[in-house]
Amino acid sequence: MAVLVALMLVVLMAAVALAVDSGGLYLRRRSLVNGADAAALAAARTCERGGDDSAPPWNGYPNPEAAADDKAAGNAGITLTDAQAQQNTSFPATQSPQCGSAYGRVSVQYTAQQPLYFAPVLGFGTSSPVTTAATASWGLGSVNAVPLIMSSQLLSTCPQPPPTGTNVIGQPTCGIWYDNDTLNNGNFGFLSLNPEGWDVPPGDVPSDCTGAGTGGSNILGDWIAQRVPTSLVLNWTQPTYVCSMGGLKGNSNPWAELDQLANIQAIRDFPITWEGPGSPGFGAPAQGYVLHSGNILKYDVIGFAALKIRDVLTVQEAGGSSQTTQQPWPTSNYTYNPTGITLQATLPSGSAVSYTWNGHRTTGQHPASGGTCAFQTSADRAPGTYTWQNFGGSGNQCPSGNDVLDGPPAQQPTQIAITYPVTVFTPGPCGPVPAGGGSGNGNSSARCLLVDWMGSTLTGDYSQPQDNLRVIRLCDPDLGNCLDQRHGAP
Repeated sequence: MAVLVALMLVVLMAAVALAVDSGGLYLRRRSLVNGADAAALAAARTCERGGDDSAPPWNGYPNPEAAADDKAAGNAGITLTDAQAQQNTSFPATQSPQCGSAYGRVSVQYTAQQPLYFAPVLGFGTSSPVTTAATASWGLGSVNAVPLIMSSQLLSTCPQPPPTGTNVIGQPTCGIWYDNDTLNNGNFGFLSLNPEGWDVPPGDVPSDCTGAGTGGSNILGDWIAQRVPTSLVLNWTQPTYVCSMGGLKGNSNPWAELDQLANIQAIRDFPITWEGPGSPGFGAPAQGYVLHSGNILKYDVIGFAALKIRDVLTVQEAGGSSQTTQQPWPTSNYTYNPTGITLQATLPSGSAVSYTWNGHRTTGQHPASGGTCAFQTSADRAPGTYTWQNFGGSGNQCPSGNDVLDGPPAQQPTQIAITYPVTVFTPGPCGPVPAGGGSGNGNSSARCLLVDWMGSTLTGDYSQPQDNLRVIRLCDPDLGNCLDQRHGAP
């Protein structure tokens, strides 16, 4: 029995060591993985900001190593002293400069000792090192976007968007129309921020966008309100193809959420699209929208514009105003004599006519007659010759059938004045309302966004926090999915 017990104790201790010590090693590794991931993300963020983000507005760390050590200590169950004792961050040898560039990546590695409680009985040491590593990359993109495009195809009182536009910070507030008739797939300019709909292959393949619009109007509203955070990468100068989303009209979620942003004068990133064909410039290859059955299947996003949202207007609110005034009718449009007046052009309804005349009446009851005849036309007067008696007007001051216009001076009417109504339409801040299916009343489902230009990635004047335009993601260089590897980095 003693021999059996002794033999079984070895097996029992091995089982206990496997359960307790191996479990402890696994838990320590999981903790270190969390710490390494947090450290890599922090180091990448600091490096994306130029390598030193200790000053306002960030109040961060003097270098990526300090950022990594602090996050590792806070998430990996090791002390800050232990973290600082290790040289943890590294950059690809080909990455130059290491920090501050548009794209890059940083790797971290941490080692911690895990005590072993039962394994020493079997001849192992009292502790075992646990090592984990992580890589995070940064690249151009947006974490502040709304799913509405900026395109030269849209009706707008703003200058054309980049790369052809002349937008400048400080220009007057302008309006952009979004409606289901301007773009040829009736989608108001909405696009997908879903990972399944952003950065999709460029081909004319509808299945590439399967799942891109899951949630419809509701998910668009959630993206706008940032209830569903988004992190969007940009391949620029290569194209970034994004699936379109259609069928949004009226007072649906997206417009309501945009109206809420207008209430707080929010500044958000709008994807700038290039319709193609050809190159948008900047050394980029030829590119453009991807069409399917004549409709826009995928947008080509080439940058982001920061816009301050001032207001969201319906067609009725943005329709503008009209004013009618009386303007002199050109004298070249008519001639006159004692007999009557000859019109060379149509005198519009509502025109005001006034002239002074002298003469006598053929009835003999009143040897002298005359006065100033003034009247307003109630209908258009076609070109032709009219006698004064049938030209228009009534009352004692206007000639009737018994009056002869033969008095001085020159035996014809004098002081003739003709004015006609001129209606001037002043468009609203959004400009002319988009046409609506031939109705002539405009597209009642259209919406106009009043915005201020705050810069863009294409014009070099983007003045919003840099973090909005840099995406930080964990990655694996061996799998080639780091953001800088999209641009040829090994």
